[in-house]
Amino acid sequence: MIENLRNKFVENPESLRDYYNDLDKLIESKKDLNVFITYDKSFVDQQVEKLIEKANNNENLGKMFGIAVSVKDNINVKDLKMTCGSKMLEDYVSIYDATVIKKLKEEDCVIVGKVNMDEFAMGSSSETSYFGPTKNPVDTKLIPGGSSSGSAASIKAEMAVVSLGTDTGGSSRQPASSCNVVGFMPTYGSISRFGVQSMANTLDEVGILSNSVEDIMDTYNVIAGHDDNDMTTIQSEVNVQKKDYDFKGKKIAVVDLKKYSNDETVIKEYKEILEILKNMGADLVEIDFEYLKYANALYNVIVTSEVSSNMSRFDGIRYGYLTDDYENTRDLFVKVRSEGFGEEVKRRIAMGTFYLASSNDQKVYKQGLKVRNLLSQEFKNIFKDFDLIATPTMTSLPYELDSRKDDPLAVYDSGIFNVIVNLSGLCAISIPYKSGISTSLQLIANSHDEENLLNAALAFERR
Repeated sequence: MIENLRNKFVENPESLRDYYNDLDKLIESKKDLNVFITYDKSFVDQQVEKLIEKANNNENLGKMFGIAVSVKDNINVKDLKMTCGSKMLEDYVSIYDATVIKKLKEEDCVIVGKVNMDEFAMGSSSETSYFGPTKNPVDTKLIPGGSSSGSAASIKAEMAVVSLGTDTGGSSRQPASSCNVVGFMPTYGSISRFGVQSMANTLDEVGILSNSVEDIMDTYNVIAGHDDNDMTTIQSEVNVQKKDYDFKGKKIAVVDLKKYSNDETVIKEYKEILEILKNMGADLVEIDFEYLKYANALYNVIVTSEVSSNMSRFDGIRYGYLTDDYENTRDLFVKVRSEGFGEEVKRRIAMGTFYLASSNDQKVYKQGLKVRNLLSQEFKNIFKDFDLIATPTMTSLPYELDSRKDDPLAVYDSGIFNVIVNLSGLCAISIPYKSGISTSLQLIANSHDEENLLNAALAFERR
């Protein structure tokens, strides 16, 4: 879609005005979905007029010329609010662009607005957002997944062609599955995180969501690569090529889903997906994971420990929410954080602080790091023998909004195949299987094997 739409705009730049006027009407008509935290038509119009002027001046036009991009509200876009879905940053306005935004702007995209998310990316349903939950465009009674809920919903509701999310333990792939769109998470370090609010530094990644694998590939080529502002990024530039991918002869590891799910629909549809892969020529081999059973507990320890450290920067002094009623400095800090953070954020801070406490010699956290190394090594060994791993993206279908809002374990229930990817430094993509609320296929590839992963996903999508 990106290529065709760009060509249309290049051929007739004035058509951008009609396109974005129509998009504005669409966004207004679907306000009940609660997709955007910040949407300003004048901000969009300014970008559109600059692009039309650039085209009329016969300047070189970028690879994303005129393409509508929505952005998760924990990524800095200059002159727009960045709330992270929290009262703590309700009025914070970004003073600079994240590297990914800078790269997109250099290729002439249009930033449509900032979309809803679970507070500070902590959640998997959008229900922890201070601004209320986003509704699933496929079925408005259901959760859209999270934490990149607005990203997935904006794609499904056709409010954007591409959306940037983040992914710490499935936060781009899980909502993509819930809303039946494509969600991609590259290898750690492939995309710069400069200008992206941290939740868990060793797991956080920028994700890309769209309606097609091809659009994901085009966007990935634009935003990936080295960044001097992020010491964790890879040293090389990225340019994945579209190739004819043949599943014939490819060895793919699969799982006995009944060990991990009791959702009969997911189990049935996963079997159907595997049958498709088999008919496409793939050699499917069921394998057992030694450390997979520890994944959710391990993820909880690592994430909450890093959360407790990252959230310490929010004290109300330099920026963010500030209470008016306090007696002394200690009282100020207590009230700012008690009033500014929601329940899930406070829960994770408390858990992480316990795991990192010197009083218990950080025993749980240190043990978690050891198990993480074992898990990573297990997957390295798997990819010595296999080309890909195929799992369902989620082990259960999305549930109804508000039905599990007070259940702190709901966030971990369906994401065991998501968190292992982040914990092990792999790359993965979620691809819809069929229309409506249904199971999605997650393909997992070895570190820095994005080209094969994306071409395999493209082949499955075009089957």
